[in-house]
Amino acid sequence: MPDRFAEIESFVKIAESGTLSEAARRLGLSLAATSRRLSQLEARLGVMLIRRNSRHLSLTEEGSLLYDKAGRALSAIDDVETDVMRRATEATGLLRVVTTINAARMRLAPLFREYATLHPDVAIHLETAEQATNIVETGHDIAICFDPPPDSMLTMKRLTDNPRLFCASPDYLARRGRPTSIADLALHDNIVVGEAQQDIWRSVVGSGNSPRVTLSTNDGEMARAWALDGAGIVIKSLWEVADDLDTGRLQPLLPEIALPASSIVALYVPGQGEMAKVRSCLDFLARHLKRDWVAKAA
Repeated sequence: MPDRFAEIESFVKIAESGTLSEAARRLGLSLAATSRRLSQLEARLGVMLIRRNSRHLSLTEEGSLLYDKAGRALSAIDDVETDVMRRATEATGLLRVVTTINAARMRLAPLFREYATLHPDVAIHLETAEQATNIVETGHDIAICFDPPPDSMLTMKRLTDNPRLFCASPDYLARRGRPTSIADLALHDNIVVGEAQQDIWRSVVGSGNSPRVTLSTNDGEMARAWALDGAGIVIKSLWEVADDLDTGRLQPLLPEIALPASSIVALYVPGQGEMAKVRSCLDFLARHLKRDWVAKAA
């Protein structure tokens, strides 16, 4: 089967070089191999493309037509290859990111705006979803979520740890008092988010000091709203309540109790992290999220 691309490439080099020997040198081929490619192309097309004599080569009318169109096509291929290779080293192109609604609104939207300012050749498309891990089917470059899914086949990059803490509203604490020990939690109204958080409660308070759960939900934002409304004590991540703590709408409790931290992770298809736009974005997020937590803790 003829290598049509190699034949066309050789013909264009011959036309540009003016001699078979110079074309062979540029192609890295022998003179015989270069001449054979030209003969095969002419035989396949059924026309003479180049007039040959001992001193000079000249294009026939058909050769001029082929050179004009094939030369532009090869130039376009070179441009495409250059652009694709540039994306491995320079951040450019469309970057599609998916995350949860709360994560986008609380922290990520401002960070992506800052990233876009620093990288004007990258266009950011940020989507939100309840579950942000199925990026193979959705076609996203990156998913950002809390805690890695246990069975994901995606590559994971930990962006930062997200400390958890007990907190409650000033109104609730004025009515019910401030707990000073884990044992005191059994005397308080407690808000729990999901099965995983119930495990955290049990691991921290122990079997002998089971907390009284007055409200439970699978919606973290609903649990936060209940806590702000004075309904009880809740475990929340710093990511979720940093602004509430800054303004005094919620107050931290039992700081001496070390709760297991959540992780903020980025997921991407294996190998995709080599793309400059993905790599630079992940490095930016990791650097700035850690900066934010240091500032909050100071």
